[in-house]
Amino acid sequence: MVKMQPFVKQWYDFLGEDKVMGLRCNRCGSYEFPPVPVCNNCSGTDLSWVEMSGEGKLLTFAENPTPDAPFVDFAPFIYGAVVLKEGPTFHTMILGVDPEDTAALYDKLPLSVKAETQDRGDHKFVVFRARK
Repeated sequence: MVKMQPFVKQWYDFLGEDKVMGLRCNRCGSYEFPPVPVCNNCSGTDLSWVEMSGEGKLLTFAENPTPDAPFVDFAPFIYGAVVLKEGPTFHTMILGVDPEDTAALYDKLPLSVKAETQDRGDHKFVVFRARK
């Protein structure tokens, strides 16, 4: 069992329920995703769990033909930087895009994407799916 900080464990517990959650700073209103214990905007520590919209824009991407061992079953795949509707940027796998069509994808940026969870057996993780 991996030892996790309580807020990280809570995030994975939410993902296990297919809930994409973040933290909202009660001091300045900024969002943290993935969660961190201190607001990156104001250094506040009074944060509350909120369900994220899951909506975002893919700003940039790259193909990953040889990923790390836990993700080799997905290869090749696209990963990229997604700016969430709430503000944070998250780097993750992008589904619904064929790695052979990356040249055409550049013309569509920023591309609308939607968060979903993927099951890795012992835990779930957040990915984004391209909206057509």
